[in-house]
Amino acid sequence: MSLLASGDGSALGELYALYAPRIYRYTYRMLNNAADAEDATQETFYRVMRKSRDLRADAAFRTWIFRIARNLCIDRIRQQPLVDLPMDATVGAPEDQTALQIAVRQALNELPQEYREPLILCDVEEITANEAAEILDLSVPALKSRLYRGRRALKERLGPAVEEFPREKHRHQKSD
Repeated sequence: MSLLASGDGSALGELYALYAPRIYRYTYRMLNNAADAEDATQETFYRVMRKSRDLRADAAFRTWIFRIARNLCIDRIRQQPLVDLPMDATVGAPEDQTALQIAVRQALNELPQEYREPLILCDVEEITANEAAEILDLSVPALKSRLYRGRRALKERLGPAVEEFPREKHRHQKSD
């Protein structure tokens, strides 16, 4: 981080190689548009370069960069009306899996942002609840509540398309 703060271009290149694919996936899932996701990814790294001196030594870089990307996505979402573009309906060889992926993406896009964001961060990007809570500027309990509600809403939207969606680990206790 100190190399980045001092303006070392190679440090930014290394960080770009390490984080760009994940930032792109995250921005794509948030914006549902490849061109907008690419723009948001590039802008994220431009801001990282520009604001690298603001990063505290004790702060987690991954949390910081995802927060930058998130803020850019929110700005784009606010600027443009949400357009429900049709998903690519081409079904490949494993038809059931592809159909399920399409159904999940569509259902995820239909969720309110307050549920969609935690699901994308925790279940898709596999970011810890603590980091996701920090990125979203929420308490950990609030994040977990949104995750639970988002998973439940997603499962309801998917209906018979899927038998099981990620379950809470502690729900396997018998109730008397």
